[in-house]
Amino acid sequence: MLSIMKKMIFAAAASVAAAAFVSLTPAAALAEPWPGSCSSGFGWQTDYTWAQCNSGGGQVRAIAKCSSGLSTKTVYGPWVGIGKQSSAHCPVDYRKAVDHNFGIRQ
Repeated sequence: MLSIMKKMIFAAAASVAAAAFVSLTPAAALAEPWPGSCSSGFGWQTDYTWAQCNSGGGQVRAIAKCSSGLSTKTVYGPWVGIGKQSSAHCPVDYRKAVDHNFGIRQ
């Protein structure tokens, strides 16, 4: 009888622990939406690009492909929040931005 009682108490404690763990796990339905309404372009000078997202959640960063005339190099701007603008500036030895893009993350 005592053994059965111990098993019942252990089972009840395990159930409570499992319920507590599940309730602390974030639900997929509550996940933040991906960034949206994103765009990118060249800056008013040809040595940088910009990117911005205006809806959703998460972050965006500018990506620039810069040219030295002989080769290209990809540079990245800082991650910024929705509604803010990120800029990717070309280094002195690859002064001209020849392509623009953006990256997003949640």
